[in-house]
Amino acid sequence: MSKKIRETRSNPGEIWEDLIVSILAVNQYSLEKTYALLPLLRRAEVLDPEMLCNLQPEEVVERLKTNGVDRGSFMTLLFAMRLVSLGVALHSKGIASCVEVILSNDPEEIRNLLLPVNGIGPKVIGNFLLLRGIKD
Repeated sequence: MSKKIRETRSNPGEIWEDLIVSILAVNQYSLEKTYALLPLLRRAEVLDPEMLCNLQPEEVVERLKTNGVDRGSFMTLLFAMRLVSLGVALHSKGIASCVEVILSNDPEEIRNLLLPVNGIGPKVIGNFLLLRGIKD
């Protein structure tokens, strides 16, 4: 990951951007390539945890496609389902408690929090820790 991107990601308020970019940076999409999609993801309003808690996969697909984040029907739906799964987990655990775990910068606690979420595996966790500047 380039130094320039790393410097711009040091604000703890960008947790959700980092996590969603990490979820989307799989299957031949690098962190840099996915990071470049942030303006489109912001416009799609899928970076807000409160919003994710209330969306259905079809709504996420529509938001992504309408705002230029389309990786084909299958992959876009798959990513939408993963983002909705994240929203469900955030809702059940409480956004504030999730933020607390993430801001602890404890890789094991972060894994324990995020790995049960559908679509978050070791690659996503590795991406996320890298973006957050957390040593593993």
